Amino acid sequence: MAKLASLIPTPGANKYEIAIVAAREARRLNDWSRRTGETIHGKVTAEALGRTIRGEVPYLYDESVDTSG
Repeated sequence: MAKLASLIPTPGANKYEIAIVAAREARRLNDWSRRTGETIHGKVTAEALGRTIRGEVPYLYDESVDTSG
């Protein structure tokens, strides 16, 4: 189980971005667990959030998306 102190994001980190990336990582971990039959100890969402905050989950921005409306 993740310690609460390890789940504090770095100053200046966008909490919304962290939540989105962590949610996608949790989905990936659940899919992996179903495919392989291996279990993840503890809560998958807490593990995904911890991995995201520690910088273990790579992500990038898609600059080709038009956000101008």
